[in-house]
Amino acid sequence: MSNINVIENAEASQILSQLRDLSLTSAAVRRLVKELTANLTKHVLKVPAPDEKVAVIVVLRSGLAMADPFLAAFPDDADTATYHLGLFREKESLRPVEYYNKLPAKSPKIKRAYILDPLVATGGTAKAAIDILKDWGVDHITLFALLGSEEGLNKVASVWPEHTDVFVGAIDKDLDAKGYVKPGVGDIGDRLFGTSLG
Repeated sequence: MSNINVIENAEASQILSQLRDLSLTSAAVRRLVKELTANLTKHVLKVPAPDEKVAVIVVLRSGLAMADPFLAAFPDDADTATYHLGLFREKESLRPVEYYNKLPAKSPKIKRAYILDPLVATGGTAKAAIDILKDWGVDHITLFALLGSEEGLNKVASVWPEHTDVFVGAIDKDLDAKGYVKPGVGDIGDRLFGTSLG
């Protein structure tokens, strides 16, 4: 899809390679996600116009790790609002489930929204987020992910292609039987917050 932008960056590739190590502690995973987000953000972010308010949409829970480094890249005088969407993938059906959405009435100054979600696997969660923001009334959406599967990214990019750009640090070709990116980085939410049962 022409609206998928893979960010070619040697430093980011090195950080991602470290992140693939499933033996890392949660603290190390959080540090690497922060570093990778900061490294890639400069290729994703467009400086807002003086009269523009930008919505930053954090997909709970793993998107939280991207929020601070992403927001830090905005100019100090930028008008931004950060909203949270609670979406998770049901383990059996792999379908997205929305459990939290407190989007207010949209300000007419908000035309652009950025979605922060570190991993796009099947694409269901990101697709749901795009559908929510489309219905909310934004003119343009940028999905920012650190890693995605080829299948999931193509699915997301085709939802609203004329109004959505997808930026990703790298693409892994396959998904495994459980819908995880292969080779991927495992369950990034569990790894970030130390909640894996393993």
